[in-house]
Amino acid sequence: MAKFQHPFYFLRHGQTEWNLIKKTQGQTDSQLNDTGRAQAQKAGEILAGEPIECIVSSPLSRVRHTAEAVAKHHDVEIIFDDGLKECHLGDMQGQPHGEWLADYWTGDFDPPNGETFGEFSNRVWAAMARAVALGPNTLIVAHGGLWIAALEFTRIEPHLMPMPNALPIHVTPQQGVWQQRVLSA
Repeated sequence: MAKFQHPFYFLRHGQTEWNLIKKTQGQTDSQLNDTGRAQAQKAGEILAGEPIECIVSSPLSRVRHTAEAVAKHHDVEIIFDDGLKECHLGDMQGQPHGEWLADYWTGDFDPPNGETFGEFSNRVWAAMARAVALGPNTLIVAHGGLWIAALEFTRIEPHLMPMPNALPIHVTPQQGVWQQRVLSA
């Protein structure tokens, strides 16, 4: 199991229309809505004062555009890592949220033509470890599902579930617990 030895930053993408209407995105490439673009801009402004040296992002456009809103305040390139993509929910992508989604997060439902929660958790844990290994001032820009997957490997305090859209946090790993601090203007 990967060990996270120094602090890092995390930012979930801004809101999409599918977030708003509770339609399952998974790896569908949905776009930020007006609220999401404003959230991404605000997160970029909040993170402008942080010593971010590296940005690693999911390549899906809702995340890419959020990462770009932060990158314009820092002289860094964005590294895209497919391992940071949201869970692939197969035939359930594009469907309304339902009880099946809660069952997915507990490993009790495997979406047809998608990845299991265990596969997703292992994939994103490895991707997050690669990103954090780049240095203590790395920002990971990704999806809310990554935070649920991380709980398979560590405790996160305080508990922010579901992870709000475009809420910048600073994470300090300490003895198997990720202490997270919300950053604000």
